[in-house]
Amino acid sequence: MNLIEISDLESILDMLEEKVLQHSQRPLSEAERIVIRGAWNGKDYKEMASESGYNTFYLQQKVAPPLWIMLSEIIGDEVKVRKLSLKNNLISFINKDNISTLENLNLENDPLFEQTKFYGALPKRKCFYGREKEIQYVSKRVKSSKEQCVALVGVGGIGKSLLAAKLIEELVSKHSKYYNLVIWKKVKCNLSVNDLVSELISIFDVDSTKKSFRFKTSDLLIRLKSHPCLIILDGLEALVQANDFKQKIEYGNFLTQLTEEEHQSCIILTSQLPIEEIIYTDTTLLYTNLQIKGLEENAALQIFHEKKIYGEECKKLIKTYRGNPSELESVAERINRYFGGNIQKFFDYKTTFIGQQLQAMLNQQFRQSGLLSDLQRQIMIYLADEVSDEFKLIPFSKIVENLRKRMTSDLSISELITAMEVLEQRSLIESTKKIGKDEVQYGLEPVVRKYILVDPFGFVHNKNYTEDTEHILNECA
Repeated sequence: MNLIEISDLESILDMLEEKVLQHSQRPLSEAERIVIRGAWNGKDYKEMASESGYNTFYLQQKVAPPLWIMLSEIIGDEVKVRKLSLKNNLISFINKDNISTLENLNLENDPLFEQTKFYGALPKRKCFYGREKEIQYVSKRVKSSKEQCVALVGVGGIGKSLLAAKLIEELVSKHSKYYNLVIWKKVKCNLSVNDLVSELISIFDVDSTKKSFRFKTSDLLIRLKSHPCLIILDGLEALVQANDFKQKIEYGNFLTQLTEEEHQSCIILTSQLPIEEIIYTDTTLLYTNLQIKGLEENAALQIFHEKKIYGEECKKLIKTYRGNPSELESVAERINRYFGGNIQKFFDYKTTFIGQQLQAMLNQQFRQSGLLSDLQRQIMIYLADEVSDEFKLIPFSKIVENLRKRMTSDLSISELITAMEVLEQRSLIESTKKIGKDEVQYGLEPVVRKYILVDPFGFVHNKNYTEDTEHILNECA
């Protein structure tokens, strides 16, 4: 079996994050990440504090001890994680876990599997629910239509990465004689297209250190023609955080070149934002865009049944959370933990939870400069104020009328329509899909409405985001 290669510490932190979420129901805090990075690089706590701005005592006495205990519990096998042993502990654990991940794909007994090498860490999944139509559609596009680029787009927690991993399983198990490589790359906000191409070309044992970007791209295309690959760029929305238009153009040109050249490889993108908002190209990018919605009812019910939660109320929760699997997982775990699995008792309190992944997405939307215009904020705040229940919708004409009363400046109808179309493409607002000439109506899903009304970090009404607020957010994360 081919061992998944680990390229750097950040990749390990991404893999570790999932384990921490499963263990402690929260992600790693920024301070914990600083301690892990420091220990990995052999630094003492004084150096960590000096470089990060944290207090030495805080990192050494408050952060590190419970972190070592938590990591020891996650790794298991009676391993005692300490600062000096951290690097070896994590490498051994991640390598072992990546082998387990591939075994979960049920491919290790396939004699053809040895012909496909894996680079990078696929997200590990205990269970996978539904998505048969999506898998069938994309598999057909990739193999029958020779599609060279597919984008899976949807809100945080909707299951894009897990769907991509399932697609890899499907394609490799059926066509492992065909695909030489599967490359999984988690996209970071500071990942330049030059660094990405360098990483990809290095997998083919090509030294591209002193080569120009143009030469490296041509070299990569040659390899993609001779070595059919499945390349997954997971979390493309991270590139928007860089707020760099030049980078948008560079990525646009790169993806355009990959989709226009003839080769037998396929690039699968996952993103919370529409691809057109992340890259820029003056030509039409040839790709299949698949908007990932919530699970169908029968598939979503399996989430509750796996946790021994039953009853008609499960169907109500599926509608409330719009079939978002991570949101349903989160609420099911809380029903078991706080209400002893009694879903009727949970409904007595009439509350709505906001899951970690969806909240992180909403934090980014409202926090980051340039993602939401002032008009888009006003639209969402207005809908949150006016939508009194989870299925209420407001006619477009009424939205125009009431926004004109709220706003001090003149309201441009064309700008309003454009703003609402963008919000709808991002799945931040909902609309009716009626046939005929009925006026379109808009609403919010309950979780988004609650986030806006509660405004947990003050991002919704505060357009001037500060670094101090970011520090608080990272600590809360």
